[in-house]
Amino acid sequence: MRTNTVLVLAAAFALLAALAAAEEIADDALGLSGSVFDTPDPLVPAASAGEPGENSKLGSYFEGAPPMISHGIEDLLPITFEDNLCLDCHDLRDEIGADEATPMPVSHYTDLRKPGSAAAAKPVGARYTCTQCHAAQTDAKPLVASDYRR
Repeated sequence: MRTNTVLVLAAAFALLAALAAAEEIADDALGLSGSVFDTPDPLVPAASAGEPGENSKLGSYFEGAPPMISHGIEDLLPITFEDNLCLDCHDLRDEIGADEATPMPVSHYTDLRKPGSAAAAKPVGARYTCTQCHAAQTDAKPLVASDYRR
């Protein structure tokens, strides 16, 4: 019995060694982008350029998703509590027309951390950092193919 087990194990190891030698892959052929030793530079997507209103707006991927920024924002950065140029156009809730800038929703004027708080005249503190939720549109290809947009 012991001899049979030793013979079976020896045959299995010989078979595995033969298969491993037959399917050897060169080091420079490993990895998704070529060699695992290469460090390719990642593609950097180009952010939307142009003035506000020049680019088309993308729909949301799901209900309640923050809208994408459809214009260049390099000249607006950094966005701080004291200096937020986004408010120049998007804070005019009562003055913004249908084909103009997207007005900020009431939630931006309500402190959601304090239940029952009334809407303030200016956005509450946490809502001043626009790029925390809103990202600029880019020419990047989606990671997951989907034609679903609201």
